[in-house]
Amino acid sequence: MCEQAVTGIAYPSVGDKLYSGSMDGTLRVWNCHTGQCERVINLGAEVCSLIQEGPWIFVGLPNLVKAWNTQSGAEFSLNGPVGQVYAMIFDKNILFAGTQNGQILAWKVSSESETTTNPFQPAHVLEGHTQGIVCLTIGRNMLYSGSFDGTIKKWDLGTLQCLATAKGHSSAVMSLACWDYYLVSCSLDGTIKAWGATQDGGLEVCYTHEEKQVVSNSGWEK
Repeated sequence: MCEQAVTGIAYPSVGDKLYSGSMDGTLRVWNCHTGQCERVINLGAEVCSLIQEGPWIFVGLPNLVKAWNTQSGAEFSLNGPVGQVYAMIFDKNILFAGTQNGQILAWKVSSESETTTNPFQPAHVLEGHTQGIVCLTIGRNMLYSGSFDGTIKKWDLGTLQCLATAKGHSSAVMSLACWDYYLVSCSLDGTIKAWGATQDGGLEVCYTHEEKQVVSNSGWEK
């Protein structure tokens, strides 16, 4: 059993294994048929994010992203992040990682690389947030990022340029989701907001729902 909070789970499309990452510094491999833990990988640092894309498992650690190929067993370290990697998302052939210093790092993956060669090459650094990136989501060829600085940024996936910054929240934006033509955000200011696009490509609040308390799912701090 994990000794601290579980911060992410991943279920690759091939195989019968479930992966979980925890703040106790471990990555655990579970058998989906028996429910038993088959392997514990001690990473030596808090796991703040965990995602899966095809056969790949990506683990966000302090100053590092680990990539495992569950089919070939290949393992690679992606350097560049500063601080904790709070959020990751994969689109087509690009991995995005949101970090504690407010940057979003992008790596392109090459399917032609040999199993012994790192297929992930640094592609771009998206800058603009003044505090850590907490959440990322993708919709309609746009990347959206939410931050401890209380803002949401809209990025063009083709050019990786920032198109708009939304400042409707008064505290950290903890989660984002794209729903049809709308973007939905949840913040520690106690509100859930739905955003629509303006004529100039910006974001404006269409609806606000208030809650007495909104809690992050892993107790992250700035």
